[in-house]
Amino acid sequence: MPAMTIAHRRSAAVLVILIGLTGCASQSELTAIHLDSNHPQYHSRSCQNSRAASERHKEVKTAALVATPALLLLSGGLLLPVVAANAGLDAADRLDASTMAESCGGQGQSTSDIIKDVAIGASVGAATGGLPKR
Repeated sequence: MPAMTIAHRRSAAVLVILIGLTGCASQSELTAIHLDSNHPQYHSRSCQNSRAASERHKEVKTAALVATPALLLLSGGLLLPVVAANAGLDAADRLDASTMAESCGGQGQSTSDIIKDVAIGASVGAATGGLPKR
């Protein structure tokens, strides 16, 4: 049997990572799950709106998992734009999750913690070939 080429190995690695990441939830989704439904603010209009918006991040995360490898292939392997796009999506998700926590009576994440987490995610994305960390 012929040896696997580098391209085949890379494709196999991407597939394994994608399969592993498909069970991950967006930060907004995780925040929504951990909200205290007994808190008085939980039933407020702003909390309801924030919880409804968390679905958008779940859909975006799923789309990014599918689109990232395709974008890498179409761009000829240009990693920086893909990592930057995924970092932007991660930042938006984390900011919305923090706002949701505050709107629903919890404690939001500080801006410095959000920046740190996005930077870590971007670093992981660069190390894994642009795949989104969620």
